[in-house]
Amino acid sequence: MEYVNFWIVIGAALLGGLTPGPATLAIAGTSMARGRALGLSLAWGVTAGSMVWAIFAALGFGAILAANQWLIEIIRFAGAAYLAWLAYKSARAAMRSQDLVPKDVGAGSYSLAWVKGTLIHLTNPKAVIFWGSIFAIGLQPGATGASIAWIVGTCVAINFTLVTGYAFLFSSAPLTAAYLRLRRWFEGIFATFFGGAAAFLLTNRTT
Repeated sequence: MEYVNFWIVIGAALLGGLTPGPATLAIAGTSMARGRALGLSLAWGVTAGSMVWAIFAALGFGAILAANQWLIEIIRFAGAAYLAWLAYKSARAAMRSQDLVPKDVGAGSYSLAWVKGTLIHLTNPKAVIFWGSIFAIGLQPGATGASIAWIVGTCVAINFTLVTGYAFLFSSAPLTAAYLRLRRWFEGIFATFFGGAAAFLLTNRTT
């Protein structure tokens, strides 16, 4: 896709989805306490919330790229700072021995689980920063509406795949135990890649 940093977008979306956060903890807790079906409902609500932020970010970036490309530089530095913070957070988590603490959101029906999943993502301010960073990393000047739509579709598809995987993983006791044993290794890998992504943003101008 022209004017899109293809592999960087995919890598950033994967890392963002794999890093434990409020949505991950809610999916884990609900899947463990209430079963796979409710876990999946909540997970797909998270994807719906992600899609809403993605569309808002895409519309905003379309206008920015068309009229005020100098603002991309500001967003580039903000995105680098956010990625550096994620690298620090992951490195700190890798050095701690505490396990992930799942959170059961108390969803008693499929529709309620979906709504709660959507609200978890819509009320998470980090989601806005994440999508801003995705576009700052992934788009180059001259990007078309098709390029922006490709980023939205790809990242939402990755999010859907990951949250669905979480629901399956945490509804299985053996898989949950294996994940928790390897958590610190994952966090160390995330820290390395987030740090590299921050350095990439700082050293590669978009204008």
